[in-house]
Amino acid sequence: MEKQHKSTVKSLIVKNGYWTGFLVASKVNPANIEGCWNLGFKVTVSTIEYLEKTVERFAYYNCNSELGNRVSFYEK
Repeated sequence: MEKQHKSTVKSLIVKNGYWTGFLVASKVNPANIEGCWNLGFKVTVSTIEYLEKTVERFAYYNCNSELGNRVSFYEK
């Protein structure tokens, strides 16, 4: 898993027309994204607006003080 910045994800959407990766709360260990805990949320986004909506919804339901209050982006 490779961590990516949100700006990189946005530029990949513009360049390729989509981005496929995982949204994860910021304190989650990358080993637990696809492992037995399955804490990552796999998404394919095709527009920046859809990315913003998806990140907002993910943060609302999945981010907290224990797992992290921010969203991180990972690509396989």
